[in-house]
Amino acid sequence: MKGILYGTMTLELGGQITIACEKTGYSAQLEFKLKPFLGSSDCVNQISGKIKLGKEVLATLEGHWDSEIFINDKKTGTVDTFWDPTPELRQNRLTRYTVPPEEQGEFESERLWQHVTRAINNKDQTEATNEKFILEEAQRKAARERKAKCEEWVSALFEQDPITGEWHYRYADTRPWDPLNDLIQFEKDGCIQTKVQHCTPMVRSGSLISLSNQGPRRDNCKCQVTVPKRKHKSDKPKSPESGCSSPEPDRHDSSGSERHKSKHNSRLRKKGADLTELQSAIESIKQTQEDINRSITVLRSRTVSQAESSSFLQQRDYVVIAFLIILQVLINYIFK
Repeated sequence: MKGILYGTMTLELGGQITIACEKTGYSAQLEFKLKPFLGSSDCVNQISGKIKLGKEVLATLEGHWDSEIFINDKKTGTVDTFWDPTPELRQNRLTRYTVPPEEQGEFESERLWQHVTRAINNKDQTEATNEKFILEEAQRKAARERKAKCEEWVSALFEQDPITGEWHYRYADTRPWDPLNDLIQFEKDGCIQTKVQHCTPMVRSGSLISLSNQGPRRDNCKCQVTVPKRKHKSDKPKSPESGCSSPEPDRHDSSGSERHKSKHNSRLRKKGADLTELQSAIESIKQTQEDINRSITVLRSRTVSQAESSSFLQQRDYVVIAFLIILQVLINYIFK
């Protein structure tokens, strides 16, 4: 309609957007306004918005998204410049890095909409509309063909939440940013990845028992290494003054063996305490299971008794109804 009245079709941004922070409760509501039929050139690319904390409006925004935007503080009433894209600021924009279209996938947005983008850059709205229609019609045709073949479209980079129905990025990295270890984020084959300085090792175990047994195994390995050394030290030559055939015992080795026995006994006591705690936990679990089974049995018996009582009431109702019918027939026969 605007193209008929104005002669040349124009491209505008229109709609509303809301940005909310669940952690702090702050939110921002922005509205991109379309140019009215009787509006002047100042009404193009207008924007308005509100900054809120809960339901309280803290400030309002007014202006044009391609020029100046002003913010009005509701508490103080002051109006300041919120956004002003000056030529110096535009020159400091970040460099945009894109993948060449010939290296992109068949359904990547930039390659898929390249003809529409070229027409928009050439300010040819008619050609852009035609290319957009061709692209959307091809997508509708493909959707009809999949429906006829009972095929379901499987997204490569997004997945749908079965509860809310919302679409989420499949490879989203939701962990907090670590400034000490994380370097940069980059995209590869559609997947957002993070380059880190050091890969954090992950230690996993199948059960708690396997973790508790790692300590004794280490100690046993130490014992296997130290015991041969003690035997080697004890093999001393016979004393010429001694008449016995066996070597004279070493006091140092005997004290070492005693310390070894005491450590081994302490480990055994600790292991026995762990086993006792484990057995007590198992017994408590068994007791809980028995209580649950008893509760289920009681519920089943109550259910059966209620079913029998309900069936009994139904049979009694049938008997009463039959008796009333017979009584009515007899009364009719007598007073006929």
